[in-house]
Amino acid sequence: MHRLHNILIITLAMWAADSWSSDSAGDLNWLLGCWESTDGSSREVWVRQSDKQLIGFSVALEQGRVGFYEALSIGIDDDGNAHYTAHPEGHPATTFSTKIKPGKEIEFINPEHDFPQKITYRLEGEQLYASISLLDGGNSMSFDKARCQQSR
Repeated sequence: MHRLHNILIITLAMWAADSWSSDSAGDLNWLLGCWESTDGSSREVWVRQSDKQLIGFSVALEQGRVGFYEALSIGIDDDGNAHYTAHPEGHPATTFSTKIKPGKEIEFINPEHDFPQKITYRLEGEQLYASISLLDGGNSMSFDKARCQQSR
């Protein structure tokens, strides 16, 4: 399973490499690429599927095995709204939405979902900070990531 994880991550990262400098997918190009936690236990990869669609995959390892995974997508509609959809471990999809704004931070919300209700991504330099929480910020969990190392 670890080998499958590596093949998937490498394939998506290679596909993403050509996507980093283009001006499509709203203002979310800063999110494209392969991101890895500082301890190497999780990775998240984002690639552009079209001018208005990003697709991603997130995986967390526990003792060298896949402990959690989810398929992700961000679709941008004609009104400039972004819709983040997560399919965690094959469970039904949950969608979070927001209005696209300039800058390198985006916050998706879904007040009807039990947890999380808010998903935030923020890029500072070469560090990607992600968090999930309730709408009021309660039960917050943070995930700090940097660009994936090519040697892994």
